Amino acid sequence: MTTHIERLIQQLDDSTGPSYDARAELIDMGSDAIPALIDGLPSLDGFGQLPAIEVFEEVGDPRCGPALVGLLKSDNPTVREWAAMALASLDIDGAVEPLRRAYRACLERATPPDLTEPGGIRWALTELGARTPLLPRSPGLAISTSSAGTPLRTLPFPPGSPYAR
Repeated sequence: MTTHIERLIQQLDDSTGPSYDARAELIDMGSDAIPALIDGLPSLDGFGQLPAIEVFEEVGDPRCGPALVGLLKSDNPTVREWAAMALASLDIDGAVEPLRRAYRACLERATPPDLTEPGGIRWALTELGARTPLLPRSPGLAISTSSAGTPLRTLPFPPGSPYAR
């Protein structure tokens, strides 16, 4: 016999609309839904895994960490991206090395760096403190920022610039 939670998890795969209601109900159930969702995750296709990731993020239960790490190896680049971003938003312990491996896999697949998957993984690594972004040089000035967008350091204008002090 299928439980109510199992039926909701199966509905996550339905792209015609029931997945949205199922997602909302699983979020309302909170942490009680997480073990069943973790168990049901492998049976979901790429579409169904995306709302499952949203449930993990909304509920905020760290028990989903290993499942999210597993999704970094998905065949679906959007699933990999969303899993990476969820790992960072949930601040999952031990996520940095799997994220680094996922980024290396992007490089090995020759995924263009401006696509969303590598961008999401870089964002996740930055959020977890494993990477510091550097903005490209504007006319004579480069600013390194924190994940919150606040400046960490300002690099000087080049020598000879009319703005140099």
